[in-house]
Parts: sequence; C-alpha cells; structure tokens
Amino acid sequence: MISTWLKQISREEFLASHFQKAPWAEPGSARNAVPLLTWDKVASLISAHPHPDMIISRKGHFLSGVEPASIDQAQSLFASGCSIVMRNIERFDEELSGLSKLFAEELEGEVALHSFATPIGEVGFGWHYDCEDVFIVQTAGSKEYHLRRNTVNPEPVRSAMPRDMQYRSETSPTINCTLVAGDWLYIPRGWWHTAKGLDDCLSISVGVLSPAAAR
Repeated sequence: MISTWLKQISREEFLASHFQKAPWAEPGSARNAVPLLTWDKVASLISAHPHPDMIISRKGHFLSGVEPASIDQAQSLFASGCSIVMRNIERFDEELSGLSKLFAEELEGEVALHSFATPIGEVGFGWHYDCEDVFIVQTAGSKEYHLRRNTVNPEPVRSAMPRDMQYRSETSPTINCTLVAGDWLYIPRGWWHTAKGLDDCLSISVGVLSPAAAR
C-alpha cells in the first residue's frame, strides 16, 4: 500500500530515510483510500452489533461512561465538541480489512486501523506518542497536525508505556502539517503528535507495531 501512496520518493528511499526516523507527508496520493471512511461508513460502524470499541474525548481529555448506543447519540456528542474514535475497525469491515492486509504485506508487525471523527476547531487527543509507526490518511475535511521529535522516550515499547509521558520535559521544535482529503502523513514510532480539526473531519490511522516495539 505504501508503494502506491509514495509519489515523490521511492519506497526504498522512504524506508531508508524516513521509516522509524522522520515524518513524511504527501498531498493527494492516497485518494484511493478516501471512500474507505465516509460519514455513512462511520454511521454504519457505530450502528453495528457488535460495533468497534470507542473512545470519546473532548479538548484532549478522555470521557468515561459516555459511549454512544446509537448514531443519534453519537451525533449529539459530536455536535457538543466530542471526538469519536473507533478502534480496530478492520475487524468490522471488509474494505478496511483489505487495507490492513495491504500494509501487513509491506511492513513487518501487527497492523491495526482506527477511525477518527473530529469536530471543527476541536482537538481529539492531547500531545502523546505511540509505540506504533502511524500512517494517517485524511478522508473528509481538513486537519492540522503538530509533531515533535521525542527526546524523552524516543523508542517506546508496549510493555513499558508510562501513564505520564512527561510532555512538559520535551524541548524539541514543533513541525506543522495540514491534511485534506486524499493526503497522508507518516508519524514514526515515538514522535509526539496532536491534531485539530479545521472542519468536521474524518481520518484513518494505520498503526504498525514493529517487533522491536511489541516487547
């Protein structure tokens, strides 16, 4: 899948210069993934029984006990400024499962897909980092991403993820990137990131947990 999204550099250049080293973004080259996550698809996933696990957040903070039981409840939460994240969506949709398998064919590690529905002007998650290498494709609206190199815990592993990530100790400069539908962004394992919706927007996050990070 990465091979078809890379237009400005080759797959070999990406793996040598950016994978697990530095962010990379390209405009428009992931348009084939846009139909995989539409507002109708989000409604279908929320309404399914069973449906994906959900995380509800507002202004970067997780909310407990508010998982929507219907699409009407989800729309009400979204209208109130809540972001809705659905986890492991590849398990609930054949097309999304296909995307997961394409990534698994190109990169070593466990692949999981999560969807993000973010209201205009809102931040889904605050500054954080992941054990996974993350590929984000924007499928609706636009979103502004902020990234920083992690000098506090640059090579996190799953078994030792701290509750307090010590973001206040970070001193590295910030990189900004805005994605619109069809654009994609690669965030290396361990890099700090947060994002704000510039419109009501949707994105797919493809996480690849490498063997080194799965310890």
